[in-house]
Amino acid sequence: MVYNFSAQQLLNFLLPVSCGLCNAPTNRRFPLCRPCQNELPVIINACPVCALPVTSAVPCGKCQQHQPAYNQVHALFLYQEPVKFLVQQFKFNRKLEYARLFSALIAEKIEILAEQPELIIPVPLHSSRLRKRGYNQAWELTKHLSRLTNIPIDHRVCSRAIKTPLQTGLKASERRHNLKQAFAITTDVKDRHICIVDDVMTTGSTLEAISSALKMAGAASVSGIVVARAIL
Repeated sequence: MVYNFSAQQLLNFLLPVSCGLCNAPTNRRFPLCRPCQNELPVIINACPVCALPVTSAVPCGKCQQHQPAYNQVHALFLYQEPVKFLVQQFKFNRKLEYARLFSALIAEKIEILAEQPELIIPVPLHSSRLRKRGYNQAWELTKHLSRLTNIPIDHRVCSRAIKTPLQTGLKASERRHNLKQAFAITTDVKDRHICIVDDVMTTGSTLEAISSALKMAGAASVSGIVVARAIL
């Protein structure tokens, strides 16, 4: 009898991957089974500018009153359980296998966009925080995403010039002040469409600060794509 197993099927058999939510075998390389994935809170309708969930396809009232520095943001999920648990495991507990899962889902989103970015970049960490954490979760996402989409990446484009306090728990106004002049653009971005990759968008202050710096450096268009969008 001849068995025709693919390399991936053989790996799934020899090294089974457990679901990060229910602990059942996933029968695939991602640490999330399909039933649990189907339960994730997908964003169906969102503001085309800031990705805030809305009931119509027009920009939300806030974006109509004040156009952000970024042109558009895309988010996969609402930042609520169980997505919140998965993201925090990825971000703070070195569950880097979630980078493959999230980037694969982001790649599916990018493939259907009318305009493809020319370059994708991660939200940078300050060097001291990078040393303490050991990795930048946004960079882990961006690496896998580039391999899946063939869109070039460059982590040198944007650097964190100032070490700022953690954004968690801060009000929107405090976040904006916290990030003022925190980012520096260190390579040529003139006339390019840059896409910023991050795990979670809360108030949008981080994307706003980086997008503003990119626009001042001559970027033609700046978009963002995140795993999850928080609602305050």
